[in-house]
Amino acid sequence: MAGQSFFDSDHFDSGRVVLPEIELVRGLGKATDVVIGIAGSPENSSLVGASSELKSRAAKAGISLNQLISEGVGGKVDQVAELDLPGLRVVGVGLGADLDLDPEDLRRAAGVGVRRILSRQGTTKRRILVSLDANTTAQVRAVAEGALLASYRFRKLTREPAAPGAESIGILGSSRSCQQGIAAARITSRAVCVARDWTNLPPNLLGPNDLAEQARGYLKDAKIEFEVLDERALEKAGFGGILAVGSGSARPPRLVRLDYRPRGAKKHLTLVGKGITYDSGGYNLKTAESLKTMKCDMAGAAAVIAATRAIADLGLTVHVTAYAPLAESMISGSAYRPSDVLRIFDGTTVENIDSDCEGRIVLADALARANADHPDMIVDIATLTGACMVALGTQVAGLLASDDEAADRLLDAAETAGEEFWQLPITAHARKQLPSEVADLRSKADRYGGALFAGAFLQHFVDEKIAWAHLDIAGPAWNAGTAHDYVPAQATGMGIRTLIALATLMSD
Repeated sequence: MAGQSFFDSDHFDSGRVVLPEIELVRGLGKATDVVIGIAGSPENSSLVGASSELKSRAAKAGISLNQLISEGVGGKVDQVAELDLPGLRVVGVGLGADLDLDPEDLRRAAGVGVRRILSRQGTTKRRILVSLDANTTAQVRAVAEGALLASYRFRKLTREPAAPGAESIGILGSSRSCQQGIAAARITSRAVCVARDWTNLPPNLLGPNDLAEQARGYLKDAKIEFEVLDERALEKAGFGGILAVGSGSARPPRLVRLDYRPRGAKKHLTLVGKGITYDSGGYNLKTAESLKTMKCDMAGAAAVIAATRAIADLGLTVHVTAYAPLAESMISGSAYRPSDVLRIFDGTTVENIDSDCEGRIVLADALARANADHPDMIVDIATLTGACMVALGTQVAGLLASDDEAADRLLDAAETAGEEFWQLPITAHARKQLPSEVADLRSKADRYGGALFAGAFLQHFVDEKIAWAHLDIAGPAWNAGTAHDYVPAQATGMGIRTLIALATLMSD
């Protein structure tokens, strides 16, 4: 298969990205760079995390760490001041005026500092220490996550050697109980970065079967059952939506099913992720500008695969089943057309109004199948609608749910994870637009309220007895701008930390 040699390389070995070693440390050790905080107003600032050892080292060199404050960073969140000591660079990150920092403040500050350090040109790997007065398990986990996520780099597909990165990251702390936070951060960050790597891969290297095989390799040493249905099995089982969306491609669709069933689990969570490995829009062809980034349309599938592995690695006592419907939406003589009628797994017929609404079609098949598992909750995640981006921008994801209780679970998990979601309604008007004159449902209504209609459409395929939430990550799954704090340019891994946090809440 074209491009297979890239998958054989160390970098693309079943999504196993290489992250720096990270550990809890008690002192400077052999650090080459130190990240500390600067809090307060520009006129009245103080250093956060400046240990006595660091102050002593600066004093021996005849340098005051307060020079960092004189640069006026103080209350300017995410601003940076730097100071060179013999053999050591100190990076001060603005924390704002409030000294009562929540985990997301710490996550961002660590990310800003590590990103600044790694942005410098050099030929040697850095040994980074992050000292932000993190004392609790949650604080240490947030700092470690920010540092690790900021260290991620997608290695270019080139013969040139990769630029040096971070060799190790130390988180200054004294409590052994914080080791749990380090371990959790390592697992969570790895999951996010694996999903970023898959999403960043060009579509010629990651078709439906390629992603399925990447998932197989990634999960081979985890306690997770793995199943993949090929096009013949999909046809036999009646997955008409997935087959229709993938019908125009020379690379046939797949459906990946994962099952993590730990002993003692009392709750069952099902995750469903949209996996369109490339979305041309089909006969409703996308614009030239939009086509450039449509390799990211499988970010939802990457999220549920990576999150399931992380949930298993964390040993959470919640039963998790995950579905990743994978297809490539292309144009050919065999492609599905606007006005075609499709039969979904549960027998529902759908009039295809717009072939660029392919995501909800493949999700409908997977959601209908998920009902048979009788879970306590189903959550689907997808780069689904441009309408959600128009409503919420590119850094906030949409949330639609079966009821406020289900929505609150997701919002609580998102707050813990440090990811932004905003609840949108599924209105009676959106539901009234669902019926078709030639089939049970139509896949699209008019241009207004597109995200709400999509939510109503998806909810139709979920058993009303099952709590359900839909996460529309079309905006924040892809960063078209420059990198910031712990968020890289291009694929971000949005939603994975929230899914892990939700599983954590359900395992308590």
